[in-house]
Amino acid sequence: MLVLGFVINKSCLTYINCYFCPIQDFYDQIIMHKSLKLFFAGLIFSSVANAQLSDETLLSINDKPVAVSEFKKVYLKNIDLVKDESQKDVDEYLRLFINYKLKLEEAKSIGLDDKESYKKELEGYKKQLASGYLTDTESTEALVREAYDRLQQRVNASHILIRLASDASPADTSKAFKRISEARNKIVNGANFTDVAKQYSEDPSAAQNGGDLGWFSAFRMVYPFESAAYNTKVGDISEPFKTQFGYHILKVNQKEKVEGEVEVAHIMIAVDKMTSMEQAEQKIKQIETQLKNGASFESLAKQFSDDKNTARNGGKINKFGKGSLNSEKFENVAFALSQSGEISDPIQTQYGWHIIKLIKKYPPKTFEEQKAELNKMIKRDSRSKLISESFIKSLKEKYSVEINDEVAGYFTSQFDKGKSVEDMLTDTSVMATKVFTIKDKVYTYNDFAEYLKPRQAKLVAAQDKGKFVDTYITSFTEDALLRYYEANLERDNQDYADVLNEYRDGLLLFDLMESKIWNAAKGDTVELKKYYQEHKEDYKKELTYKLVKASASEKSQIELIVKDLKSGKQYSAIKEKFNGEENSVLFSEEEVDKNAESIKSIKPLEKGSYTIEESNKFYTLIFIDEVVLPYIQSFEEVKGAVINDYQDDIEKQWLKEL
Repeated sequence: MLVLGFVINKSCLTYINCYFCPIQDFYDQIIMHKSLKLFFAGLIFSSVANAQLSDETLLSINDKPVAVSEFKKVYLKNIDLVKDESQKDVDEYLRLFINYKLKLEEAKSIGLDDKESYKKELEGYKKQLASGYLTDTESTEALVREAYDRLQQRVNASHILIRLASDASPADTSKAFKRISEARNKIVNGANFTDVAKQYSEDPSAAQNGGDLGWFSAFRMVYPFESAAYNTKVGDISEPFKTQFGYHILKVNQKEKVEGEVEVAHIMIAVDKMTSMEQAEQKIKQIETQLKNGASFESLAKQFSDDKNTARNGGKINKFGKGSLNSEKFENVAFALSQSGEISDPIQTQYGWHIIKLIKKYPPKTFEEQKAELNKMIKRDSRSKLISESFIKSLKEKYSVEINDEVAGYFTSQFDKGKSVEDMLTDTSVMATKVFTIKDKVYTYNDFAEYLKPRQAKLVAAQDKGKFVDTYITSFTEDALLRYYEANLERDNQDYADVLNEYRDGLLLFDLMESKIWNAAKGDTVELKKYYQEHKEDYKKELTYKLVKASASEKSQIELIVKDLKSGKQYSAIKEKFNGEENSVLFSEEEVDKNAESIKSIKPLEKGSYTIEESNKFYTLIFIDEVVLPYIQSFEEVKGAVINDYQDDIEKQWLKEL
């Protein structure tokens, strides 16, 4: 074991006292469980490796200086965790900090940071942590807020679509744009939207519905369409816009505030080959009569409802918001019900006849309640591409990436000549040409050619090879930027570096404490028992009272229980006797000390004493069944406490040695 020495610069203490207070010795409180390592690492003192040398030195360990700025950073990070005023003594805070630094130095001196298990676990944390930094946080937050705001409103719109393939030629693109513009001009000049939709729209459903999409809210349409709908005023016609399906225009018919969600049950009589609309109506009215005569809604749903998916649950439907079901009429009636248990009149939909019962209404969720869910939805949605694009743009600016303008032309011309990537790679002088640089890393034609190898079959088959080359240059650049940024994240992102340092030191310190203290204390039963024998008085249990509590609505029952207890009858027999009477008495047991609130009204505090309390015509007996005199608890009773105390003792001795 390395003997460590430290020196404190006393002149710093006045300055420190203005800023610092001690925090809880977190690592002393962590139990020995691997799953707590991440938590442990997050709370532990942060070691700031990049402390400025110009800072005044607070202390040194083995001639290694620890700056005032590091101590200050630790304090500011953890100040909100300080609850105990007695811990706000700078000497105590400094003691904890020194102990932490001593332990870290010891861990490194015995090579714990070279263990493969440590490196593997740290690498796993590093990869997990890095994923949170490979995105544009500001763009994500803006999109989450936008999505939440949009979910508070729904839109009713109609649209016209002119289809366009993703790899369409410039001529086809121009033709599609002219046609959608022509349709829009007709509507703006007074033509009926529905008529124009039936004439122009290439959405197959437009012939029947005139482009009517009904109601929708955020995440129900592709993002560009959603944005056009929410950004267009009611009654207006949008400008032409493009999605992956082609060019669109849309008209916003209505907008309304979202009412939250509703949970209902229903009984449905379906209209089918065997049942006409009139027969379904007659049957639903018979069911309505039974409901008015007191029949159970759930029982009737199970027996008669033709919606077999919900009938077995008493007709219960999962909660939904407006626009979620394929029946606007059903939704409107469900939301019109105001009181839980309220039942609607029979209503007719395209599926048949229904009676609806309101179970519960749910108001719209707050932003904080929905934030985590919206983050996940955005990652799965097309708008996540905006986040990626914004992040890549920021990386290009950060590293001042400029792409060689001649790259696309060279590779396109080579493919047009029928050359393969393998052919191009033979020209080593050309392949050494720079595509772009990121800091000190140069990416060449050779790198791009290797990137194209697994993709060249699709490129060779394409008519417009230049378009494909441009696309691949973009993806090649983006991949390179992401890989470079991740590889140099600790160098280029101070926040990431600080958090990773916490993980690094936290895991290291956990392994040290586990090997030196926790495992040693837990496994050495002989030493544990020896420690217990030497400190028996610390495990003395003070005077306590074993209580029997019984509650009933009849005072006479309570008095009978008192009589039985006084006569020495066993508690278990009394409980069995009264529980047989339709569980009319509620029993419980409790052991308390002399300061317990529940026994303050009992005088004297001795076996057989009791009190009967009354509240709202409900009687509760509190009976002292046994007085337990002070005694030394056995080793087995207090083994957990002995282990903790023994660990503390080992650690104190060990720290003295350090």
